[in-house]
Amino acid sequence: MSLPDDSARQSGPWRRVREFVDSLAGRLLGLTALAVLAGEIFVFAPALAGFHEGWLRERINLAQIAALALEVSPDDETVVQPLEYDLINSGVQRVAIQREGERVLIMEAPHAPNNEQLVLYDYMRVSGWQRFRWAVETFLAPPGRVLRVLSRPRFESGEFVEVVLTEAPLKEAVNRFAARFARVSMLILIAAGTLIYFTLSAAFVRPMRDLTEAIERFRDKPEDVTIAFPRSQRSDEIGRAQRAAADMAEQVRNSLRQNERLAALGAAVARIGHDLRNMLSTAQLVADRLAQSEDPAVRQLAPRLERTIDRAAGLAASTLKYGRADEDPPVIQKVDVAEAAEEAAAESLIAFTGVEYKADIEPALACLADPDQLHRILGNLIRNAGQARRIIAAATKR
Repeated sequence: MSLPDDSARQSGPWRRVREFVDSLAGRLLGLTALAVLAGEIFVFAPALAGFHEGWLRERINLAQIAALALEVSPDDETVVQPLEYDLINSGVQRVAIQREGERVLIMEAPHAPNNEQLVLYDYMRVSGWQRFRWAVETFLAPPGRVLRVLSRPRFESGEFVEVVLTEAPLKEAVNRFAARFARVSMLILIAAGTLIYFTLSAAFVRPMRDLTEAIERFRDKPEDVTIAFPRSQRSDEIGRAQRAAADMAEQVRNSLRQNERLAALGAAVARIGHDLRNMLSTAQLVADRLAQSEDPAVRQLAPRLERTIDRAAGLAASTLKYGRADEDPPVIQKVDVAEAAEEAAAESLIAFTGVEYKADIEPALACLADPDQLHRILGNLIRNAGQARRIIAAATKR
């Protein structure tokens, strides 16, 4: 018989068998089968030992009854012969009783073996493990063994009863009992195991399988709202996992919706930034034309307008590039404080009429800063103070 190759194992029924073996249901079935086998062993062993001992004790009791019958009616053949016939048919070859240190022979068959050829079973000093070991020995023993069984008398006084018998009838009875008991107990255990398997499968395996399938579908299509996670009221770990998975799916979907809105907002900002950059380019051309005007006031304001447009264009380009108002690293250089403050005030106070600006800055005062960032800071401060009628900018060297 040829075994299936690797390609056959990866598809068809072999693949389904492999998936079932690796699944939680397959492992539960394997554990149930092992539990059934273990239960069969633990039930079968004491039952076999009990039957083995019971069969021998029946022969011992029958031997004691025969001994009592011989003592009461030694010449009555109608009583003695049936008992001897039953004993011989059951394989008994010798019956003796030990009384007060004296061994009384009750019955002995011709050609009975001596004690050196016998296997001793002493039920006067026996443990549970020995009972089981003797039963297994009989179950597996080769034919032809003869047993010498010792037991305490049950129906009369004495030290012990000795029965010598062939093992063949006992072995046959043990085999029949083992086969019958194994069939019945295996059917009972299989029925119990099947009930346990389906109960555990319905209580634990099926909810975990549904949860796993929902998680796998959600992994492939997290935006699909038709994928619903079971949310049971169970208080065990499975119920907690179901509720946690449902909460997680809801949070992920909310995050996806928020990301979609942010992506749409980013696209809108990119379009606005692109249009704004075009408008600033046009404004820059207009500023260049204004710089060529004959009006001195216009020519004085044109450079400031150009610098403002350049800063706005740089901010728009930054927005388009990064999707947010990121700025280039500051360029630190020496900046004249009075000149920077005057330029920021001239630009920021255009919208405020009647506001007096006065600079109280030490001459030739300079600082190390980024010119654009310093201009933005001073402009924000001056615009915030634009409601006042008078602004004084003061700076001293420390």
